[in-house]
Amino acid sequence: MDYYFSADGVNTQGPTPQEDLAARVAQGTLPSTTQVCAVGGQAWQPISSILSAPSVPPPPLPQVGDATGGVIPYKNLPALIGYYLGIFGLIPFIGLLLAIPAFILGIVGLRKRKKNPIIKGSVHAWIGIVLGFISIAYHSLFIVAMVMSRKH
Repeated sequence: MDYYFSADGVNTQGPTPQEDLAARVAQGTLPSTTQVCAVGGQAWQPISSILSAPSVPPPPLPQVGDATGGVIPYKNLPALIGYYLGIFGLIPFIGLLLAIPAFILGIVGLRKRKKNPIIKGSVHAWIGIVLGFISIAYHSLFIVAMVMSRKH
């Protein structure tokens, strides 16, 4: 069926086949607010009423980050776990067992963040790396000091 159409509500164009109108809407050259009237018809109606399928695909869903705004990066578990292990890695004696995974998970968390920037956690990952390194260093120094003191 052919239709007259008005994109601006003032100027009338056509008649134009329905398929051409649908193609123009799909391409974005004709706004979805366009009014149409069938040849021989009396009433103007929105173009959406004559299109059998949605003319414009819905926009893609936006990617969203953490619902907490990145304060708790629950989508970047390696960074989050590395952060907590780094903090608990500062505990004397047992800290060395926690500091090594904190350091490793911090690096894994940074790599995950680099692959998908929408997720947060780079600060948590860096804290895991830094505290893990500090804990490894001071535990190692402590072990070296213990060994050296036994020699004397």
